[in-house]
Amino acid sequence: MNGNREGKAKGTLLIKDGMIVDGSGRPAFNGSIAISGERIVEIGKIATEDYDRIIDAEGLVISPGFIDAHSHADKTLLLYPTAPSFVMQGVTTTIGGNCGNTAAPMENYWPLNMFWDLDAIYELKPFKYQSKEIIPLKDFKPKAKELYGLDVDWRTFREFLARLERTGLSVNHVPLVGHNTIRTEAMGTDYARKPTANELDKIKRMIVEAMEAGAFGLSTGLDYILGRYADTEELVVIAKVVSEYGGIYVTHCRKTTLKAHSPASGITGLTEAIEIGKRAGIPVQISHLLSGYRVDPSPPPQIVEAIAAATLKVIDEASENGVDIAFDVIPNTTGGTLTATDLVATLAPWLRELGSAKQLAKSLKAKDFQEEIREIITSGKWSSLNPAVNPYWMDRLILVCCKIKEYEQKTIGEIARRDDTDPLNTLFTVIMQDPTAKMQSTFMREEAVIAFLKHPKAMVGLDTYAFDTDWQTKHPPYYMPHPNTYGGFPRYLRRFVNELRIMSLEEAINKATYVPAQRFGLIERGLLRIGAYADIIVFNRAMIRESEDALEPRQYPQGIKYVIVNGEIVVEDRKETKARPGKVLRRKLSEKAYSAQ
Repeated sequence: MNGNREGKAKGTLLIKDGMIVDGSGRPAFNGSIAISGERIVEIGKIATEDYDRIIDAEGLVISPGFIDAHSHADKTLLLYPTAPSFVMQGVTTTIGGNCGNTAAPMENYWPLNMFWDLDAIYELKPFKYQSKEIIPLKDFKPKAKELYGLDVDWRTFREFLARLERTGLSVNHVPLVGHNTIRTEAMGTDYARKPTANELDKIKRMIVEAMEAGAFGLSTGLDYILGRYADTEELVVIAKVVSEYGGIYVTHCRKTTLKAHSPASGITGLTEAIEIGKRAGIPVQISHLLSGYRVDPSPPPQIVEAIAAATLKVIDEASENGVDIAFDVIPNTTGGTLTATDLVATLAPWLRELGSAKQLAKSLKAKDFQEEIREIITSGKWSSLNPAVNPYWMDRLILVCCKIKEYEQKTIGEIARRDDTDPLNTLFTVIMQDPTAKMQSTFMREEAVIAFLKHPKAMVGLDTYAFDTDWQTKHPPYYMPHPNTYGGFPRYLRRFVNELRIMSLEEAINKATYVPAQRFGLIERGLLRIGAYADIIVFNRAMIRESEDALEPRQYPQGIKYVIVNGEIVVEDRKETKARPGKVLRRKLSEKAYSAQ
């Protein structure tokens, strides 16, 4: 592993005497790493003289920086260019633009609801249940300036990437272009249908522009407004355009149907993604994989494991039949993106309407008001508590703080079964008894998370944004960043390596570094090798962990000592340096390229 240096190079950095986990999956070894400029120049036993800076890593792990295989960093990097929530947990590269929503390209409309912008959407077009409005860009721009200090001064995908570069980043960023964003621009407010031939051609042209600007592929969000109205044929046509450029199809595949009373259809969404990959001849990346089959009632662990295995079997069979398919996994049971800790947030439409948790609790004493809420939920207007869409909702709401102490650490489902009451009535009762009750919600069983993470095609994706420790929406349901935002990767190592030991440290680092680097074609990243870019973290394996505070997730993790991006330190002794050495990574064009007619 030793390399040779001819004297001291300018800007040299030595990380000495640590346990090197190089990202390949091979056994760890003790040694040092020398960096000159952006790259690693020597690995092994290295003399310590003639270096500008030496980091003593004795007793610590040296590994490649984490590559977040599924992020939404692109949406907030202009607000938080030093990406504190990412770098403080060891993420050196974000793969962003997932779930079909990206901040470009756009000409006339702001891309619908990217979640971080909910306050702006609500103030421009107030809504009770969920926003279905397409916001004209001319209206959004001044509101973005007012609320976020953001100048929306780009239109094309190329211009957006250039804006990121001018701003400067602390992380590397891998861009995807979003289908929902492009569909918005092509179809405007009349989106609940198939595109016309002219609209489809415009969609193709915008994809071409993004791919030629350096996008690594196309993302879809087929449970969201706009994306959900695209049929398989439309998706195959546009995936073929991406395929011509050597790109990847990254999909939040369908898990629900357009009908309010239809059951979850996760496995059909997965098989649709496989069909698109096969017909378009394109690699497929499944976003935040979930079990594809529904079982009622909520099943015991062995059934959860069997369902996860059956889902993985579909992926394995597709792979055996020639489809290039892989997936990312959220490394916890509570999801990603944003979180709401107030139990009343489950009734957000009525919280918005009534203005306070106290008033909502008071109004719930009226039985006809309760019945109105029940009718709205079952009609599909508020789907989060609809058993047809989310059959286990009552078992996924855990009370973590409540004036009724016997309720704490119990789910709404457990309380309902104990009292032999309807779960929705139980929810109403708890809110009436304590409108300040706090909750934690789950979205997947740990048995399934374990099964997915152990699969050889798995990689880790946090499903979060770049934020600081102050961000929160000011309108109900008062979202905060999900705990993944600050400690998803430390939790991954703490829970699945140190505690459960379902994989070795070497295997876990491999899935979080080299596997996503290979999947997305990131050249000379994801490995500690001579000549590779110096994206490196130094951490204490025994101490690494998330904040573990369900009620206040906005806390940085423990155990991450140093984070280095392209050879420059961005985190030192658990503090940001504010340096911005990150790069916008662009996919190189393949020789064969599509030209829209």
